[in-house]
Amino acid sequence: SGFPALLLAGLAGSLRQVWHIALIVVPLMVVMQFLEELRVLEWLAARLARVVRFIGLSGHAAFPLVVGLTLGLAYGAGLIIHSSRQGVLNRREMVLIITFLSINHSMFEDTLLFVAIGANGWLLLAIRFVVATAFTALLARLLPPAGKEPAASPS
Repeated sequence: SGFPALLLAGLAGSLRQVWHIALIVVPLMVVMQFLEELRVLEWLAARLARVVRFIGLSGHAAFPLVVGLTLGLAYGAGLIIHSSRQGVLNRREMVLIITFLSINHSMFEDTLLFVAIGANGWLLLAIRFVVATAFTALLARLLPPAGKEPAASPS
């Protein structure tokens, strides 16, 4: 009992949560690799490029964005990290995806939770989507283009 028990319970809970996230993120990354090898991601990127261009993103950013919108921040972040390590996303796109998902993520789960306590789900979805789109589009116009970021100052 006391602090050591509390610490152990917190650690056990955290490890369970990481395990549950890994159970979804790892298969998503495997599926993403297969989709990449089969050129499905290239096809999807071309189809969604016009949609995501409005918020300053390339078509390659669409898959992590859709995963974050539907499954949530943790899963979207896993794919954002994976995509950035593969060189598919630049720093600017990562900032824009993260900005969008910070405002509008887990669309179905979050909306259903609020509907359960009486909120208008359609209104909630619309407001979150419009605010995320407007804010991200504005930020995209304020950020320097990819490759034009100011050099990091020496520390």
